[in-house]
Amino acid sequence: MSTNPSTATAVAGWVASNLGWRVLPLHPRTKRPLAGCADCRDGGGHTAAQCPCLTTGTGALCHGVWAATCDPAVVARWAARWQPAVWAVHLGASGLLAVDLDAHGGTSPAQPLRGLAWPAGDALPVDGIDTYATLASLRGQSLDLDTLVTETPSGGLHLLYTAQPGRWKSSSGHARPGDDTVRGGLGWQVDIKAYAGYVVLPGSTTTAGTYRRASSTPVPAPLPDWLATELIRTGHDRHATTPALPAKPIALALPGDCPGTRYAAGALRSACAELAAMKPNTGRNRKLFRSTSRLAGMCAAGWIDQADVEAALTDAAQQAALPAGEIRYVIASGFRNPRAVPEHRSTT
Repeated sequence: MSTNPSTATAVAGWVASNLGWRVLPLHPRTKRPLAGCADCRDGGGHTAAQCPCLTTGTGALCHGVWAATCDPAVVARWAARWQPAVWAVHLGASGLLAVDLDAHGGTSPAQPLRGLAWPAGDALPVDGIDTYATLASLRGQSLDLDTLVTETPSGGLHLLYTAQPGRWKSSSGHARPGDDTVRGGLGWQVDIKAYAGYVVLPGSTTTAGTYRRASSTPVPAPLPDWLATELIRTGHDRHATTPALPAKPIALALPGDCPGTRYAAGALRSACAELAAMKPNTGRNRKLFRSTSRLAGMCAAGWIDQADVEAALTDAAQQAALPAGEIRYVIASGFRNPRAVPEHRSTT
C-alpha cells in the first residue's frame, strides 16, 4: 500500500505548532515508537525532556513515547531522518484523553458495560461504537461527535477530548473467552487512553489503511461532565482517594454440625476485613481472587454457604472501591478455581 509521509508530517507539525501537542513518529508495521540512540534507550543518565539528542541535530528518538515533542524543529529533524507516514500524539503530556471505540469483531459478553447491567431486551453490541452509544443513552446522552474524531482503518473511532494532564488512567475494554463481563475500559471494545497512552493522528497511513478525520472540527472539545463521571466510576481517576468506610458485619447461616465450619467462618471474616482495608494499587484484585479461591474449596466441602461467601466478599470489595464489574468477574473466577481444603481442618 502506498503511503503519503508529507500528509502525516504536515498534520503532526500543525498540531505541535498550533495546539502544543507532543507528537512522535511510529513504525508503520507495528505502530510502536521508532528507535533512535541506543545509549539513551539504555539509560543515558537523563530524562526524555533533557535528552541531548533533541538538541544536537541528530534527529534521534530515544525514549519511546516519552520523547514526544511539540518543538517544530525537532519534528522537522525526525521527519527528515525517517520520512514517517505514521505520527502519534502523546495524550497525557498533551492534556488529552481518547475514547478508543474498536471495531475488531468477535462476540460480545453477556454484560458488555463495565459495572452496569446491559438494558434488558437490547441486542448485544457488534463493536465498541455500539457499546459506547448504549452507555451514552443510559446517561441521557447521544454518541458525541462534536469533538475531534478520527476514523481508524478498521472502522473504529477515536474521540479526543482535552483533559486534566496526568489525572486519567488508560485501560482496555475486553472480555476473556467464556466470560460474561468485561474488564477494563468503559465496556466491551471501549478503551480509554490517557497518561502514557498515545493515538495515531489523522492523515497517517499504516499497512492497514489510512486514519482520517471524521469530524467537522480539527480540535478536541473539553471532556464532558458525564464522561468524567463514568471515568471516576470505573476507576480511571489517578487522583481518587478512597474514604475509610466502617466494616460491615458478616451474617452467616452456617451448618452447625459441619466439620470445618468455625474455621471457614473465621477465614471469611479475616479475608473480608483485610480486603475492605486495602487501598488502590495494592493488589486488591489478587487478594479478592485468592480469598475467593480458598473459600470456594470450603464451600465445595460443605463447610460454608456459597451465597454467604459471595455476599460478604462483594461487600468487602465494594468497601475497597473495586468496580462492580471487576468484583463479579474476580469472584466468578475464584469459584472456577477452588483450592483444596486444609486436611488438618477436615474434622473438629
